[in-house]
Amino acid sequence: MRLLVKLSAVLFWIMLVLPGVGTAATTPGKFYLVGLGPAGPEHATLKALETIKKADLILCHPELAEPFQAYLQGKKVMDPWPDLWPEQGLRQLPPAARQALVAEKNRQRDAFIKQMQARLQRGENIALLTGGDPTVYSRCFWLMEGLDDNSVEIIPGLGAVTAAMAALKRPSTGGQARFVLLTAANSFFGPNDPEDLARDLARYNSTLVFYMGLRHLDRLITTLQKYHPGDLPVAVVYYAGYPEKEKVIRGTLNDIQTKVKAYQEQWWGMIIVGRCLTGSGFTLGE
Repeated sequence: MRLLVKLSAVLFWIMLVLPGVGTAATTPGKFYLVGLGPAGPEHATLKALETIKKADLILCHPELAEPFQAYLQGKKVMDPWPDLWPEQGLRQLPPAARQALVAEKNRQRDAFIKQMQARLQRGENIALLTGGDPTVYSRCFWLMEGLDDNSVEIIPGLGAVTAAMAALKRPSTGGQARFVLLTAANSFFGPNDPEDLARDLARYNSTLVFYMGLRHLDRLITTLQKYHPGDLPVAVVYYAGYPEKEKVIRGTLNDIQTKVKAYQEQWWGMIIVGRCLTGSGFTLGE
């Protein structure tokens, strides 16, 4: 009996001195990048909504949060972007000022990620919400830099190109397109040879999909006209996936600029160029 008491006392002191002995270790949490698709919950996946439900902290821009209020009730919601994302366009700054601002924002981002890592170590689940497809032109990947891939899970969402093609009722791979190119206007125009892609890709029957291209539409069309026939189909889909705002404008390289003049939107629009817009959707035997 005395031996049993002594052993119990020794075990008690071991548990007291050595952290973690005799207690369950905290399971680290997960950092979720959640794609919500366009517009609101009607385009979000069940997995996206379930991830929101189990998250301890939601990172989200207020405009994106608005249509999801029913799912955010009682949640801790934080908007990380005002403090971390530069308000002023970097391209408008002189090189030295741009470099200094980027360095400062990266420093602030690194400090933010350390806070998130501490939360994950405490077992918290964090959900960073973003619209559309989170794997295409998403600034969220800059925000998440420094997180271990093992602590991250990405929940895919309905992307803008899918919503745009659905609005057009056409497949992006139709018209016997050999490939589909997803790009942004700034990326399409090369730094040394601005027309290299336009010139080289004109050799192929392809579908060109432009993100963030409305501000550059005139330049895009003028450049493409140099290497393609004027009857090449073009479509602009404004607010793809937004039931009350969605607008489709169809035309060709010859007339699309005239057709879109009445619309002042400079951001929320997808530009699609190619025979997929008028050709066969799928040919038996392909």
